[in-house]
Amino acid sequence: MDLHKLRGFYSVVRHGGFTRAARRLHLTQPSVSLQVKMLEREIGTQLFDRQSRRVVLTREGEVLFELAQR
Repeated sequence: MDLHKLRGFYSVVRHGGFTRAARRLHLTQPSVSLQVKMLEREIGTQLFDRQSRRVVLTREGEVLFELAQR
């Protein structure tokens, strides 16, 4: 697992959105979004519920976030 992708995911959750995470990481919002999509593809599961404008984790996303915090 690429740590850059995990860092992007972690920042999105921690900062409450893709745009805020991108600012904190000094990246563009599309690049952070791509990191998360690539991470989802790599691990084979969806991490966010994309039906709302808010950042809502799936159960798998919650588990990964808990592991990433350690």
